[in-house]
Amino acid sequence: MKENRIYDVIIIGGSYAGLSAAMVLGRSLRDVLVIDSGIPCNRQTPHSHNFLTQDGKTPLEIATIAKQQVEQYESIIFENGVVTDGRFASEGFEICTEEGNIYIGRKLIFATGVKDIFPDIKGFSACWGISVIHCPYCHGYEFKHQKPVLLEKGIRQSIYLH
Repeated sequence: MKENRIYDVIIIGGSYAGLSAAMVLGRSLRDVLVIDSGIPCNRQTPHSHNFLTQDGKTPLEIATIAKQQVEQYESIIFENGVVTDGRFASEGFEICTEEGNIYIGRKLIFATGVKDIFPDIKGFSACWGISVIHCPYCHGYEFKHQKPVLLEKGIRQSIYLH
């Protein structure tokens, strides 16, 4: 299915970064399409921290409030879906989704977050964001009186077990 509308910007990813970009663009009266799978990487985390005015809220609460605020700008459209392909076209960028929809945008923002790759340890993924944490600044306070175990692979990948 091909859509004739050309967006000023297509944002791939509708969590915190994507919503933030959408708000700025919507307030600038840009036609924006946000394509999001609805599966954020922080979905298992029980509470978010170090986020002013939102400390202790769930990631879903924060994202819900953010989306409600962004939805007030009528130049922003949301599409639930997964981008599977994209290419540069004469009008800008042609983006295809799993459902077969095709969208065109003059500019493109990737706000897809991160994909965590877990070690092959039984039960590890079920504990991710709950008792297995990746950031001492976000979650360390809650575990301050416990001794951490540090799994490290390379200089930039550290995981703390509690």
